[in-house]
Amino acid sequence: MSWTNVTVGDAFDFVRNGKSIKQSKKVDGLPITRIETIADRIVDPARVGYAGLNEAGNEQWLLRKGDILFSHINSVDHIGKCAIYEGVPEKLIHGMNLLTLRPGRLLHPKFAYYVLSHDTFRARLLPFVNKAVNQASVSTTNLKTLEIPLPPLSEQKRIAAILDKADQLRQKRRQAIALLDGLFQSIFLEMFGDPVSNPMGWQTAQLADVADFFAGNSLPAGVDFEGQNGGYLLLKVSDLNRLENAECVISAASFSEKPGSRAGTAPIGAIVFPKRGGAIATNKKRTLGRPAILDPNLMGVAPKANHLHSTFLAAWFSFLDLASISSGSSVPQLNKQDLAPLMIHVPSLQLQEEYGMRLKQLSRIVAGAAKSLDGAASVFSSLQHRAFSGQL
Repeated sequence: MSWTNVTVGDAFDFVRNGKSIKQSKKVDGLPITRIETIADRIVDPARVGYAGLNEAGNEQWLLRKGDILFSHINSVDHIGKCAIYEGVPEKLIHGMNLLTLRPGRLLHPKFAYYVLSHDTFRARLLPFVNKAVNQASVSTTNLKTLEIPLPPLSEQKRIAAILDKADQLRQKRRQAIALLDGLFQSIFLEMFGDPVSNPMGWQTAQLADVADFFAGNSLPAGVDFEGQNGGYLLLKVSDLNRLENAECVISAASFSEKPGSRAGTAPIGAIVFPKRGGAIATNKKRTLGRPAILDPNLMGVAPKANHLHSTFLAAWFSFLDLASISSGSSVPQLNKQDLAPLMIHVPSLQLQEEYGMRLKQLSRIVAGAAKSLDGAASVFSSLQHRAFSGQL
């Protein structure tokens, strides 16, 4: 089947950035989109900002149902991520650092969303991505020049309906995994109670008394990591985003056979997280599955063996919002002095071990659900490829 190709600039009524205004998370006025609003490829009403704005005077920035939000300033891995606005929340203002693409009359919004989400479009986009130290970007001018397929509107609707059904299956699998993930914290609360109020009256200690701290520093020269045994990962914040590091860090871009400084080389079982800049707000925390030398933007906290197990410490950290304890005005940062005085439960090591065993059992169930999700994702990917090659 032969389809017409058109540029993004011609297919959409407009491609533009949002309203430039300082935002906060304090609920005041209409919600405003942020980069993290579409982190999960949906418009998440819980990940928005506010600036005391009302509808009057901001009509041009209100999203319409069917508008597509597109990430054009982000890390390279997330450039091109998009989500379709389907009317929730009811009124949403388009903020900076996401583009809005409004489909033209010959373009079905859901079809457009699936086209922009496809690997083929991303492959066309990547050569135009400008890479900087902490983020990457693509200009609206270059984005508008990229071509997308434009079959008849009736065909677009048919394809979108098929992909919707496949995507619903994929989403249900994800929701099941999310529910299982929630059980990790539920088990902790059942066994140890709330980590702040400590209703079970566990012995407590300052974090500095039961854990060791590791502050990242300049990384030594290394080689590409290709699964080498032994040695040390040269870990950067970007490595936390690797799929294989979703829970436990087992790989990085670079590797060294020799350790770094004592203060910057974290052992297996340490909890690592960003300590500088906007990455703190992502609240990412990972457990090291291999020893690692940390770069200047990372911090590590390792349990002292006679007080804490790594699984217990990781669970405790899961309740902690890193942004809430960060310091610094223009550039947020975390230092040892921000974490050292925090109070932590110290239950018996035997009970912590029992908690670890229950987590392993649950992890096996989650792994089975993830395998099911992989199957659903494979079906969706196959349908998407066939759809945009005219074979569906």
